[in-house]
Amino acid sequence: MSPPGARAEQQVPRGTARPREAAGDSARASSAAGCTAGHVVILRVGELTVKRGATRARMERLLLRAAREAARECGGAEFEREPGRVYARGDVECLKRVLCRMFGVTSVSPARELTFQRLEEVVDAAVRHWSGLVAGRKFAVRVRRVGRHDFTSLDAARAVGSALVSAGGKVDLESPDVELFIEIRNNRAFLYTEVIEGPGGLPLGSEGRVLALVSGGIDSPVAAWLIMRRGAYADVFYCNLGGTLALKRALEAIRALLSWSYGYDARVAVSDCAPVARAVMRGVHERLWSIAFKRALYLAARELARSLGALAIVTGESLGQVSSQTLGALAALERGLDMPLLRPLIGMDKEEIVRLARRIGTYELSKDMPEYCAMFSRRPRKWASREEVERIDLAVHDAVREVVASARLLRKSELDSYIGSLAPQELEIDEIPPGAVVVDLRDEESYRRWHVPGALRAEPGDVPALVDKLGRDKTYVLYCYGGGLSLDVAESLRRLGVRAFSLRLSSALRAGRQGQPAT
Repeated sequence: MSPPGARAEQQVPRGTARPREAAGDSARASSAAGCTAGHVVILRVGELTVKRGATRARMERLLLRAAREAARECGGAEFEREPGRVYARGDVECLKRVLCRMFGVTSVSPARELTFQRLEEVVDAAVRHWSGLVAGRKFAVRVRRVGRHDFTSLDAARAVGSALVSAGGKVDLESPDVELFIEIRNNRAFLYTEVIEGPGGLPLGSEGRVLALVSGGIDSPVAAWLIMRRGAYADVFYCNLGGTLALKRALEAIRALLSWSYGYDARVAVSDCAPVARAVMRGVHERLWSIAFKRALYLAARELARSLGALAIVTGESLGQVSSQTLGALAALERGLDMPLLRPLIGMDKEEIVRLARRIGTYELSKDMPEYCAMFSRRPRKWASREEVERIDLAVHDAVREVVASARLLRKSELDSYIGSLAPQELEIDEIPPGAVVVDLRDEESYRRWHVPGALRAEPGDVPALVDKLGRDKTYVLYCYGGGLSLDVAESLRRLGVRAFSLRLSSALRAGRQGQPAT
């Protein structure tokens, strides 16, 4: 029969603790045997424990390197390793927040650590720290023990549970108000109530280097995160279709993603995608624009990946989610690419992806990324033949070379200052100024169905010629459903000295695009 408040776990004999390793200004030189009590953060590792020999040693080094970088955010820490555990001593409240974001860590717990000679010392410590917590509440004690002792895990659970009942608590092993955890490892005990889930997986750097195509939208940062979780260093390629505002929003999402990459100062390649957009719209049939644009990104990513020493490209496609992610489209996109393409989201639905994006911290930054309506036709093809892919490659060849040559490389550590230096102009407006020329950048079919009264329609690449024809002394207002492309064109016109704005379409105007006649 189980004792009051007790749930014990099987004894697993293990060896003695390994020496501690210090990092940061707060490192201390005391040994475990010299401490009677203190605060510590326990890091639990998962898959790493099943590795052996040189592989395990290398992964442990990678884990500790990441831990040291994370701990710098907390003023440094002292680390100690033993089988299946890493202990961190320093600012416990800060450390628990950063160390639970390390790949290879399954969970962390801020704990009170004590050394002991007799079980009664552990019981006394538990009563001293938990009696107020359990008074008048239901509780359960969970005990895990490693090493050789003259008591069992069940004995420890029984003793602590009985003492806390005497302190005013009530046992409920199935639905307690509070769970109390004790890990007994050799002559040390760790008391804690909090278990914070980590990402798990493998330590960053265990599996080489990849280049992740990240758009700043919801899906692609999640795909990159999942590959990082499997131990790969992930550099990022972002090809900007918008102006400064779109660039800033995307880099904020990338910064949130890379905040998980402790132990690696990831590289971020940023390039202007306008040359690709122009090449696709001029040289490819409209129904193939989506496929052609992605194909160009793949080709550019392949060249950048080779220059960065990456072994694979990571993308955020989920099978069947949109027209360019059908099986036929994906087969066309990677035809003859000669580099592995990794698609971690391929079998996931949108709800699963969104849940992960929220956990990662990119969702709120990604959900409002602008849509580039002129790049995607209203009747896209879901496949492309070999001959069509070859024609696409010819059409975008020079643009791809331009995108690769103009890529700017940033380090993760430089993102804060670079993002801070981006100052997008106030180009978005809600009302059209009197006398302004209004330009619709959407496709012909959408324009015929509905448009802002008096608006002209133009392809983005034709806007400069339109401005030259109508006069640079006029005010120009551009719009597109999501606003991204219109911001880009307005910013380009501003660089030419033309007064230009991007119009925010209200929800009412957006709704009007369905079924309304042209105005």
